[in-house]
Amino acid sequence: MSKHSSSSLERNVRKETINDSPDEVSEQTDLEPALKIWKKFIDLLSDNLKASEINTWFSVISPKSLEGEVLTVMVPSEDYYSLIESRYNKVIASIVESLLGKDGKLKYEIMQMGLFDSQSKDETPEKGPRILPLSSKKSLPEITSVTEVSEQDDFVTNLNQKHIFDNFIKGESNELAVAAAYAITNNPGHTYNPFFVYGGVGLGKTHIIQAIGNEVLKKFPDKKVYYTTAPDFTTQFTNNIAQSRIDFSQNKNGPKKLDFFYKSLDVLIIDDIQYLSGKEKTQDFMYQIFNTLYDQKKHVIFSSDKPVSQIKGIEERLISRFQWGITADIQPPNWEMRVAIIQQKFEEAKMEVPEEVVHFIASNVKDSIRTIEGCIVGIIADSVLRFKGEINLTIADNVISRVVGTARKSRNVSIENIIYTVANYYKISENQILSRKRTKEVAFARQVAMYLAKDLTNLTLETIGLNFGGKDHATVLYSYNTITAGAKKDSSIAHQIEEIKELLRNL
Repeated sequence: MSKHSSSSLERNVRKETINDSPDEVSEQTDLEPALKIWKKFIDLLSDNLKASEINTWFSVISPKSLEGEVLTVMVPSEDYYSLIESRYNKVIASIVESLLGKDGKLKYEIMQMGLFDSQSKDETPEKGPRILPLSSKKSLPEITSVTEVSEQDDFVTNLNQKHIFDNFIKGESNELAVAAAYAITNNPGHTYNPFFVYGGVGLGKTHIIQAIGNEVLKKFPDKKVYYTTAPDFTTQFTNNIAQSRIDFSQNKNGPKKLDFFYKSLDVLIIDDIQYLSGKEKTQDFMYQIFNTLYDQKKHVIFSSDKPVSQIKGIEERLISRFQWGITADIQPPNWEMRVAIIQQKFEEAKMEVPEEVVHFIASNVKDSIRTIEGCIVGIIADSVLRFKGEINLTIADNVISRVVGTARKSRNVSIENIIYTVANYYKISENQILSRKRTKEVAFARQVAMYLAKDLTNLTLETIGLNFGGKDHATVLYSYNTITAGAKKDSSIAHQIEEIKELLRNL
């Protein structure tokens, strides 16, 4: 999709009830209605995201105009646009339609020219703000027959073209992972198969495994490479069962269309494999896919937030296969790597930054590359919006205090730890929390666990629901609102929440 396209993608998502109808909105074109709609957008955003996330990522976006069903907003940079879209695509889509109707559209414009210049030297620079369309998340193509799968011309890889080896900062903390990943691209299906990489949140796992896919396609254009996440893999599997009306217990090979699609791949990349935990049927399907691909010398690549041996709820037969190839970890970047990453990000943004600011960021943001990126995006936004492009220590300090404060709050808190701690606190089993049991004690503990998962992690409602036995996002949101209201009315509930949080902090 062209970065300079002036069209915006139409949204087809569930519509919510609001005060202003799409017809009323379409008649207003000045700034005031745009501001009004944007305020409602932020209000609806608070139902899905924490206040800290909204302050970090959305507070610097400014509404520009509302013309009919098209809302135009201004963003600080193209990287900012890319980060917003990659993180919050689904929730943005839902809110856009709820406010503007099913034909509602959103357009992004860069606030200031010169920050990003993707034209060649021979091209004439554009005048005025660049327009960036709201992109859509690609998913598994509709499969109607075996022939269509094997002959499809518009095969969707799901790879982010920006994730390549050339822009991945290498150092001691990721040396083995990078070396193994690049070696795979020279002989996919043979060298280091399977490849399992693990590390904490925001350390570059997704970048490196997608870089493998992009490099393989560069060297072997005819290879079929497909990237997905474990939650999306699970959703594809369950949806395919429902649509095909297949009784899994009578069809041990799984849904045929999806089965054939995955077994036809040359390279399969699955991110966040830990989210297959406890999903026995999905794991059984994964086991069959793995065996077929491995036997045919096709490459299988996985990532996780922890070593495979430490992932609870994964069948032993899968664990053993994950360990057949090579396992590499990625550690938090050291000082030199952080400096290199920071310099690279500002260079990509074509922003000049004093060395003292680079060192200040490197000294104060140590947890993850993602946190570093978040700080840099915030610094650039503040610089463009408030200080005419200037970057200094004061700006950096203010942004880091805001962003790193949020990051530290959720560090080391996982859903697994939350479920474990809540179960112990209320003296019930983890399986009871994950079950559909509705006794008063179990239901309350489950709601508390979901509340904490939303409050203490950056996971989406959908992802949280998947980790609680396949609950939908509405159930998670209901649990969160119930506990929030209960804690306000009953001090004993508030006290219990604080006690559990203290236990989590001490893990």
